[in-house]
Order: sequence, then C-alpha cells, then structure tokens
Amino acid sequence: MSEAPYRIGLLGSGWISRTHAAALREVEEGELVAVWSRTRENAERFAREHGLPVWSDDVGEVLAEVDVVCVNSPNALHAEHAIAAARAGRHVIVEKPLAVSLEQGRALVEACERAGVGLAYAEELAFVPKFVRAKQILDSGALGAPLYVTQREAHAGPYSPWFFTREEAGGGVLMDMACHSIELVRWLLGKRPVERVTARLRSTGSAHDTELEDHSVTLLELEGGVTATCEASWVLRGGMQSTLEVWGSEGVLEVDLLRGTGMRIHSEAGRPELQAAPGWSPVLTEWSAENGYLQELRHFLRSFRARTAPEEGGLDGLAVLEILCAAYASAGTGRSVALPFQPQGVERAVDLWLAPRR
Repeated sequence: MSEAPYRIGLLGSGWISRTHAAALREVEEGELVAVWSRTRENAERFAREHGLPVWSDDVGEVLAEVDVVCVNSPNALHAEHAIAAARAGRHVIVEKPLAVSLEQGRALVEACERAGVGLAYAEELAFVPKFVRAKQILDSGALGAPLYVTQREAHAGPYSPWFFTREEAGGGVLMDMACHSIELVRWLLGKRPVERVTARLRSTGSAHDTELEDHSVTLLELEGGVTATCEASWVLRGGMQSTLEVWGSEGVLEVDLLRGTGMRIHSEAGRPELQAAPGWSPVLTEWSAENGYLQELRHFLRSFRARTAPEEGGLDGLAVLEILCAAYASAGTGRSVALPFQPQGVERAVDLWLAPRR
C-alpha cells in the first residue's frame, strides 16, 4: 500500500505561491491543504481560489495542519518561518534567497539539522528541462573543457512593493534574480567552489523608486580557472530574458528558456492563462514543467520521503547567499572579494553596498 501524500502548506499568497499551487496539482506525492498570509483576507481569498480547507494569518495554525511547508513569504521572513516549521517537525522548502543575511541563513540550516527535518532550496532553474539537457551535454564532454559561462535573468521588475524595500527584501535585483544565475552556474559546473567575486551594481532610477540596485553584473571566478558572468536586471523593457551560454574548448552551447517552442500566439489584450503578453508571444506546452517548478517540488517531496539530501538544499542556499554578500561588498568597495567571505554583524546583505554609499 502506497503512503499517503504529504499535506502541504504555503506560507505566502503571492505569485510564487500561485505557481506552486498550480504545480502541486500535478504532483502525486503532495496535496496542498493550507495557506498563510499576512492578512486573513488575503489568506481566505487564496484558499477559496484554490479550494484549500485551511487558511490563516497565524503561521502556527498552518503548521498544525501540514507535513511540509513552502516558505514563500517575503525574504526577511524566510528564516523566522523556516525555523518555526523545523521546530514543529515539518519538512521545509525555502524560496530563494535563503535569507537576508548569512547569520539568518546559518540559523535556518542549523534549526533544520537539529530537528532532523528535510530542507530544500527552491532553485527551479536546476530543474528546467532545457538547462538539465545543457548540463548533460556539458558533462558528456561534447563541448570539451568548460571555459566561460554567461547567464542572464532580466525583466521590468517584481510584482509586489516589498521587493523594493531594504527591510523586507534584503537587497534588490541581486537577491531577486542574480541568485538564480549564480546557482545555475554553480549547479551547471558541478558546484565547484567559487574563489573570487567581482560585481558592479546600479540603482538607475529609470523604472522604480528604490534605493536598491536594479541592474547588476557579477563576475565569478571558479576553481579550475572557469569564469562566469551573471547578469540580472529589473530595467529590461519588452518582456523577460532567461538565457545561458557555455563556451568550451571544443564547442559552444546556447540556451534560451523563454523562446523557441515553435508555437506563437497573437493577442491584442494578452492571455494571462497562457503566460502570453499583448502582441506576439511564444506558447509553452506546459508552463510549470518547462520552468522547472513541477520537477523541483516532486523531487523535494521524494527526497523527504526517502530521507535523502535534495539536489538543491540548505547548504546550496548558504553558498549562494555568501556569493551575494561578496557581490555587494565588491560593488561597495570597488574591489574583488575572495571567498570564503563571512562578514559579521550585517543585518541585510545589501548593507554591504548601501553603507559605503550613504
């Protein structure tokens, strides 16, 4: 007799929770039963939209009803919510970034280890079929030895005001999008150590009223002499880009996540249910799967069941957070930063960049 699916709760009722809710409908290992939001009204609205029996503005009420939580709350709440879940004996899936400071990130990981619960870091790009195939090609030797990687994540900016605040987000586009680029590069290259980080950040003021960075370029120098450029921006007009190039000693590989399915749709007003903007847009065969969300959630739940380490775990989230801190410090000082880099007493990662500018 097969085991009952995990009862899953979402901590947060924004875009990523809606994305997880859609993916979980296709994941037999889990059943979504509960949602938390900072207001009971939002929690109830989300629950009614998705047919959930439990909703609350009290995290404890949700934890009492579930086996697994997806921590999809604002960044500054990640550590608090994950630690509460671990102490309640619940497995934890944490959205990126892991936390807003290294101290919080370490406390989160240690709480899950002490409680003996599973901890997964929700970096969906490591589960995207196109990128998985790219890694298979690189690992096969078809490109020769890897020399240089470049990855770009860019769009016109986040959907919610909290992303633009130091207090709740802990940083700007680095925390929101460069974290994707950094972990995709680490994962693609077998998680070899990053040895040095150089970053340049801008707060352009061109699109958003925020002191946080909205455009970034981060250079990673990895063990073995491989270099990688991670570009992340909130100032791109006309859609979103998620692209990857891998240069090897014997070949080059290009990957474009968001284009090239062979199907397009034109709509004057746009079709949100198809992820289609006004005008011409590509049509995806299955958005959740092609963007990795279905695969990552299924993998995480299977890992929890088997009590094995997930492919993306808490230590990966910590590694990314350390690189983000080094990037902020590099941009703040104008110098490269060697790893390991463990600054003390930093309340928000972005302070390493903001403080020298104030």
